[in-house]
Amino acid sequence: MRAQLREFKALPRARKLLLCEAAVLVAASKTLLTFAGLETAERYFGTISQFLPCSRRSGSPASVRWAVLTAATYLPGTYDCLDRALTGSTLLVANDQPHRLRFGVDTRSDTFEAHAWIESNGDVLLGDVDDFGRFRALTEREVRG
Repeated sequence: MRAQLREFKALPRARKLLLCEAAVLVAASKTLLTFAGLETAERYFGTISQFLPCSRRSGSPASVRWAVLTAATYLPGTYDCLDRALTGSTLLVANDQPHRLRFGVDTRSDTFEAHAWIESNGDVLLGDVDDFGRFRALTEREVRG
């Protein structure tokens, strides 16, 4: 724990802010998605993205990926692809980064499995899985930052 605190303290101020925003958003996403659903969560997070303090400073796609994955790893609880995708999309919007938020289902399995991911500049930014070929995209939201 002390090593993690030392690492956090050593980060530049902008990265600390981005990581803190990601931590708050990923935790809030779990609650909002559970109790209010995707549509309401997206609406709230869309509003929140306009007021994030580190907006338009340090939110390159790579730094957003780092912040979301780090926050989801170190926070207690489990955060799935939808929690991470919603958080990442919110941070990317706040930093004027265009991206695609995609939702799909597994077409090869006998059991239902859904997946959410973010694409930025033609690459999967968040939600990378070993075999994307098994997922069929049901919907895609092109988001302008």
